[in-house]
Amino acid sequence: MNNLEYFIEKNELIFAFTSDKLSYEYKISLKRSDKQFDFQLINYEEYEDYNFYQFGCSLAEFAEFLQEQENSMVIYEDDTNEEEEEDQDSEKRQSYKFTITTQYLKYNKKLDTVRRAEHIVKLNKKKWTLFNLVHVFNEDNDLTFVPYITKKGALALLVNKELADSQYYLRKTISKIKVTEKELHLQGNLTTRFFDIESGKIQLVERGGDQSISFPVSIVQNKNQKENAFARRHHYDWHLPIEKIKLYLEDLAKKEELSIDFFFVLSLKGTDQAVRFRVGNPRFLTNYFMKGEMAIFSEKDNRWLSAVPYFTLKGVNLSLTYNQYGKEAYDYYRKYKKHWKSVKKQAKNRSVWIIGERSYKAQDNGYHFFKYLRTNHPEIDAYYVIQKDSPERKHVVPFGNVIDFGSKQHFEKVIQADYICGTHHPDSLYPIRSREYMKNISAKKIFLQHGVFGTKNIAPIYAKWVNEFYTDLFITSSEKERQIAIVDMGYYDEEVVATGLARFETLFKNDLPLKRQVLIIPTWRDWITNNQVFEESDYFKRYEELLFDPRLKEFAEKFDLELIFCLHPNMQDYVGYFENAPVTVIKQGDRDVQDLIKESMVMLTDYSSVAFDFSFLHKPVVYYQFDRNRFLGKNPSHLDLDNELPGDIAFDEDKVIEYLFKIGENNFKMENEYVEKADKFIMYRDRYSNERIFKAIQNIPQQNKIKKFLRDDPLALKVFSRYRRSKYYFPTMKLFYKFLSHFGKTNDRQIVFESGVGKRYEDSPRMIYEKMIENQEDFDYIWIMNNNAPLKANSQTKIIKRLSPDYYKYLATSKYWVNNQNFPTYLTKPKQTQYLQTWHGTPLKKMQHDQDQIEGRDEGYLTRVTHAKNQWSALLSPSSYATQAFRSAFQYNGPVLELGYPRNDVFYKPNLDEKRESIRRKLNIDEEKKVILYAPTFRDNQKKGKKFTMKNKINFRIFERRLGEDYVLLIREHIVVASKLNIPEEFRHNIINVSKYPDIQELMIASDMLVTDYSSVMFDYANTNKPMYFYCYDLDEYGDMRGFYFDLEEQAPGPIVKNTSNLFRSIAKEGQYWDNYGEKYRAFQNRFAPLDGPNRAEKVYKAFFKR
Repeated sequence: MNNLEYFIEKNELIFAFTSDKLSYEYKISLKRSDKQFDFQLINYEEYEDYNFYQFGCSLAEFAEFLQEQENSMVIYEDDTNEEEEEDQDSEKRQSYKFTITTQYLKYNKKLDTVRRAEHIVKLNKKKWTLFNLVHVFNEDNDLTFVPYITKKGALALLVNKELADSQYYLRKTISKIKVTEKELHLQGNLTTRFFDIESGKIQLVERGGDQSISFPVSIVQNKNQKENAFARRHHYDWHLPIEKIKLYLEDLAKKEELSIDFFFVLSLKGTDQAVRFRVGNPRFLTNYFMKGEMAIFSEKDNRWLSAVPYFTLKGVNLSLTYNQYGKEAYDYYRKYKKHWKSVKKQAKNRSVWIIGERSYKAQDNGYHFFKYLRTNHPEIDAYYVIQKDSPERKHVVPFGNVIDFGSKQHFEKVIQADYICGTHHPDSLYPIRSREYMKNISAKKIFLQHGVFGTKNIAPIYAKWVNEFYTDLFITSSEKERQIAIVDMGYYDEEVVATGLARFETLFKNDLPLKRQVLIIPTWRDWITNNQVFEESDYFKRYEELLFDPRLKEFAEKFDLELIFCLHPNMQDYVGYFENAPVTVIKQGDRDVQDLIKESMVMLTDYSSVAFDFSFLHKPVVYYQFDRNRFLGKNPSHLDLDNELPGDIAFDEDKVIEYLFKIGENNFKMENEYVEKADKFIMYRDRYSNERIFKAIQNIPQQNKIKKFLRDDPLALKVFSRYRRSKYYFPTMKLFYKFLSHFGKTNDRQIVFESGVGKRYEDSPRMIYEKMIENQEDFDYIWIMNNNAPLKANSQTKIIKRLSPDYYKYLATSKYWVNNQNFPTYLTKPKQTQYLQTWHGTPLKKMQHDQDQIEGRDEGYLTRVTHAKNQWSALLSPSSYATQAFRSAFQYNGPVLELGYPRNDVFYKPNLDEKRESIRRKLNIDEEKKVILYAPTFRDNQKKGKKFTMKNKINFRIFERRLGEDYVLLIREHIVVASKLNIPEEFRHNIINVSKYPDIQELMIASDMLVTDYSSVMFDYANTNKPMYFYCYDLDEYGDMRGFYFDLEEQAPGPIVKNTSNLFRSIAKEGQYWDNYGEKYRAFQNRFAPLDGPNRAEKVYKAFFKR
């Protein structure tokens, strides 16, 4: 097919197309599963180079077909709207999506045969022309037909459902952005799917509001692009003079820090489908060097209107920060734009500190720390930044030195500041977010925080690697929270302190009487951006139902309680929706939240950090988490919520009421279990947190500017990344390593650990490391790792990336190496270095020199691994069987520590049941279900390029049908397998891909049985005393290719099966397992894991490091 047109004519639905496949005889049908609707051929014409077809159907017939299928057809998720809400099932039942297939006769000239074939109609990469793919309606106007092309190029039809605005959007870039006071100039590229752009405009939209303005944008098709139906490339060029948006800006709300977002709105040739998406995705240098702001004076308001461009954190989309400034303030800013150094010098003999929260707030940690400074340190010029008309301004006015946000003094004092202490991003305390202004700010930044974090993952907003967020000191409340900042968010040990939050000084002040009141205080939702979204949200529905629930009223009356409802500051625009609720509604600025916390007897919240404050007073908390999955999003919580939150967790209204009555019956006392959990999140239960914060700020170490630039600056990191990918990198590193290993000084107390080629924190190296930390062994610990997981055991451990310059440096200068695989085979260990090879499993399949034929490896493989083996100082073994196999396979004659595997210590720890429950909760596994862990090894003969692949041999549908009701299947691919496991959406409720789970030993603990093939995981699993099943669908082939060290069929401690049906049939007979295989299981343990047991890690490290 080369051209396609779709239309309605005389109440008939018609598809018309041409095809240059002259031997094809087409038939078109709409298919979904086993349901099919056939179109009739109504016109056919033959031409010299192509044939013309028209297929059609009566709309009445089609409507009748849809009506018949309404109750029986299963509607599946499509690719049209990835953000579709979960509660739209009723709409889905009335919406149908079909993919169009062709059935045709294919003639083979050579064989003189005709074959019937069928395929989904898809576009190919050749030039296509699509006509008239527009919305059409039937005569009664109750059916809407939307033909479209799926993202994979298939022709499809939607009925009574709209496509997403981004369906035909493919990619975008901004290649140039120039900002002057008078205009914004953008250039870049747009790529659409399947359709050329006919016209376009850029729309400016007030974030959280409804005011917008649009301007046409010049878009031209790239002339040099290859013909490609899937990608249509275009170039755009757009000028926005600020004069054109002057009236628009004047009409916006008169408030600071308003955001304006940019959208492309495009019309495409051949379809009426709207295309709308954000303007963004700048090239790196475009973003890095962007500077400037637009500004214009408004005679109407006698104020300057300022619009500063910036790119959003998550989507890197273009937005404007809009502010209005008094004439005096902005004239001052313009006067000193290039002379800020002179302003800085004016305060060279004074210590200037800027304190604040959001520009409208003064009741949180910023306020409390400011109060402390003004009361206890008059030698410091501390200033508080807040809006002139903020209702909370009254809190700070009595202490003096209050700066109006956006004033002349604000511009001046931020430049003069030595320290800027805020509860959010430091730029929220700047008068303007112009990069030209911000680069002149020399103050150290202190993140005071606005609550104990952990419930929601804040790394995407406040992590060290986040663009535009920077802090010299990160304030936390406990060692646990400090570790999260270091491990999950990438901060260095010296950058994070556990002092307690500034507001805790009054939290623990016993100055308010306890009142008989319940504080209901949910946090905000970032997807609720306007009134319409709020009205349709589950958030509004759930809280409205709860507040009007007669059982809540009954609870309050029974225990003589007042119900207080307090929305988050970001949700204050929606307070009016609850004005008729039978509760006391608190508006922004009416009451100090901390006073409410101290006065209330019980708190009902969801994920808010104020729950921690409340729990620190040892008062009961109920969490209402009806939308947990959506709230947490793609990034998992920093905590094990079900196991670590200090309160009862409810997912529905009934449980909320149940827990509240339970708390009332318990006389509003916090249960001991929750007291213990709460105390883990606070280090100091006293009133000296501000003093500790002050001392920590004074002790911030001076940083080397060059080192800081190379370590943190995006440009330096980008340049290094380019160099890292160049052909010069590895030769340079080899020379660097060789020089250091010969002439560098060896650190006799330094150990380098690596596991799973730097990808996983697991196995024997981890257990040895953690036991040494537990026993406080005096060494300098280095971990080669792609994340900070090892820091959980010891925050002083240095994390380095594999193959980075530090990697070669520390390998060349460390006295000890510990690894479960080989380091790069081109490295020769320094003479003074001791290297413990823990290996990564007991061997079943023959390895290296024992193999008759080596599949999937090049000719130099044996030479390289032999060189790597020659670097070992000692080899760890779990049994005499393994020792014999190792010596033979590796041709190794050096020392062997036959002491068992430390990685299996975990199976002999006393808290195994608690660990099992915790892991299963983390994986969201129903406690009633049994868990199957499927962990196959890789196949040497399955490769794509230089990487191993793996074909899934588990039939998900059979699993679902036979075991899905009672079992969950965890699938763990081998670490060397590069192909991605694809689990269809319909099976993901009880088939889980755990290939990226950091520790397979934990998965063994969580499971009830193991399914494997030839993987060494079987030998570790023998320590669990749980059933094993062997799915060896290619036993003969694999055995011939690799060879085994023993007869698996003879000694396997479980059934060996060769297809999915027999596997699941064997598992279903689990009750007979021990009768059939108990004796084999014990023999297997005695031969292959005789030395595994508790505390192998300590025995191993003492044998190696202290020999």
